[in-house]
Amino acid sequence: MPHPDTAAALAAVDTHFDEFVAELQQLCRIRSRRQEPDQMAATARFIADSVHRWGGQAEIIEWEQSHPYVLAEIPGSGQRRLLHFTHYDVEVEPAGDDADWISPPYAAEIHDGRLYARGVADDKGALMSRIHAVAAWRLAGLTPPVTSRFIFEGKQWLHSPGLGSFCAAYADRLDSDAALWENSWRDGQDRPLLKLAEKGVLYLRLTVRTLPRDLTSQNTALLPAATARLAAALAQLQRPDGTVTVPGFADDVRPLTDAERDLLAEVEFDGDFLRERAGVRGFTGGLDDRQAAVAIRTVPTLTVAGIAGGDMRDDVTLGIPATAAAKVEIRLVPGQDPQRVLAAVRDHLAATGFGDVDIEVMATSRPNMTDHRDPFVALVADAARRAYGTEPVIEPYTQWIGNQGALAARPIVGVGVSRADSGVDGPNENIRLDDYRDGIRHVIEVMAALAVTE
Repeated sequence: MPHPDTAAALAAVDTHFDEFVAELQQLCRIRSRRQEPDQMAATARFIADSVHRWGGQAEIIEWEQSHPYVLAEIPGSGQRRLLHFTHYDVEVEPAGDDADWISPPYAAEIHDGRLYARGVADDKGALMSRIHAVAAWRLAGLTPPVTSRFIFEGKQWLHSPGLGSFCAAYADRLDSDAALWENSWRDGQDRPLLKLAEKGVLYLRLTVRTLPRDLTSQNTALLPAATARLAAALAQLQRPDGTVTVPGFADDVRPLTDAERDLLAEVEFDGDFLRERAGVRGFTGGLDDRQAAVAIRTVPTLTVAGIAGGDMRDDVTLGIPATAAAKVEIRLVPGQDPQRVLAAVRDHLAATGFGDVDIEVMATSRPNMTDHRDPFVALVADAARRAYGTEPVIEPYTQWIGNQGALAARPIVGVGVSRADSGVDGPNENIRLDDYRDGIRHVIEVMAALAVTE
């Protein structure tokens, strides 16, 4: 049975939409860059003030290895609690040239029905849409039907090293029946994409030392070079085609079901775009586009992300490098545990004669997945049908890494307000105002449906 007050809340979105957009523009005009702590603190204050304005309580919490978290709650009339996770930093690597923008990246100007601003698609638009969904109920003279809890993150480092400990410390204030995760979008066919998973990550630095210091290369016949030893160690981890050769690496991978394959078949994948961007004629292993769409989401991978060693100045140099290092990014899929994979890598290097390689863990997060059969997934999908007037696409696996594992004790669905052409993390990042309106309406519909769920 639908919630009786939903129509009034939806009507309030239309009545107050210009006010909502203006507040989003204000947020987008703050330079929420990780290397500008004053601006990050100003962003946290703005978000907390917005929550207060719309009838809630918010606390700005300093935390190790992070910019301030904002922990907030706007009470509702029912017993249900809905958690929202979004982030307010807009760091882009690389940021690109500001001259390429249609208007300055922090001007937050509107052109042809689109709001252009750095971070508006990832993730400030999604962030404010959650607050404005709750605000709509209050502007309609109503108490929201569910309690909305919020965690707004300001990442200091890409891998959010402080999130796990923060969530553990404030678990009672994050307790909820379900969660809406940060950004998603509408695809090229105008269908809202509902994301049910995130990959985990195990990020390593491998370091080799063969000599106490660099020595002249006249001694190469007698002494080992760290660069050569590191290259040999890395060759033990994968074949030239990228296939990981670590025993046990993929043993725990959760098997893909036929139903999940059917869902993935509905997810758009532009193979031509990726091949053109990469300058290649085909994908590794000769995968066709449908196979590639599945592999990019479901196959755990190992990437040698960087190698350093020796003297790389633009000149002839004569030396045996004493040290060499490599960064290795391992993307984990549902079923895998970062500690078990780390142990497999250590054991394999030791077994192949490279036990002297020092392994430093730089970042780690657990993969997470919500079962597509969970009732909350059906609830969010039905709400999308009402809000968007079209059939949503359910994406059971994604290629993105993240930190959902820190809040895995509840069903989680990713929703958002952007679209495939929003230019996330690039010049002219934007959202369509119509998408912002629909995104707010979607969250309202989720709140209404959750309130009447037994």
